[in-house]
Amino acid sequence: MKKIENNYETAANDPLKARVYTLDNGLKVYLTSYDDAPRVQTNIAVRAGSKNDPADATGLAHYLEHMLFKGTDVYGSLDFEKEAPMLDKIEALYEEYRTIDMSDEVNRDRVWKQIDSISGEAAKFAIANEYDKMVTGLGAKGTNAYTSNEKTVYVNDIPKNQIEKWLKLEAERFRYPVFRLFHTELEAVYEEKNRGLDNDGRKMFEAL
Repeated sequence: MKKIENNYETAANDPLKARVYTLDNGLKVYLTSYDDAPRVQTNIAVRAGSKNDPADATGLAHYLEHMLFKGTDVYGSLDFEKEAPMLDKIEALYEEYRTIDMSDEVNRDRVWKQIDSISGEAAKFAIANEYDKMVTGLGAKGTNAYTSNEKTVYVNDIPKNQIEKWLKLEAERFRYPVFRLFHTELEAVYEEKNRGLDNDGRKMFEAL
C-alpha cells in the first residue's frame, strides 16, 4: 500500500481502485466504487477465527458468530432489566458446568437441568430475529456471516441511501452484544457442524 493525500491508502495496479482508510480506533475501511446498482456490499471482517478457539472450547469462534445476531441491551429483548439477571445466572451455571468432571454425571445433570430451566424463562423476554428484521427493514439482502480459520465476516447488501442507518445498527451490534438464547443456539451450531460433516467440499477445506 502507498499513502496519498486525503488520508487514505491505495495499492498499485489495483483493478478495483480501492481506498483504504484507517480510523482513529485502528479500524480499517476499504471502499471501492460499484456503478451497476445503487447498493453497497458490506463485509465486516474480524481477524479472529477458529484458530483462536481455546483448546478446551473448540468451535467457540463459530458460536460467537451466531451470537452476534442475538441483539444487545437496547434491542432483542422485551425487558432487558428483567432478562439480564437470568442471563448472568446462566453464564455462572455454564462456568460451574465446565468445572465438573465428565464422570460426575449426577452433578452435570443437576446443573444442566438448571441451565435448561432458566434458559426457558429467559427466552420469554427475547425477541427472535430482531436484528434480521431491522436490516430487512432497511432494504438489506444477503444478510449472513461465516467463520473460517483466520477470520469471521458479517455480510450485508444494503441500499446506498441507508448507509448511515446501517452503520448505526452495526455500531450498536458490536458495542454491547448480549448472548441471549445461548442454550438453543448451541444446538443450532451443532446441527450446522453435523451438516458440514457430510459436505465433501467442507471436508477438503478443513483438511487443507
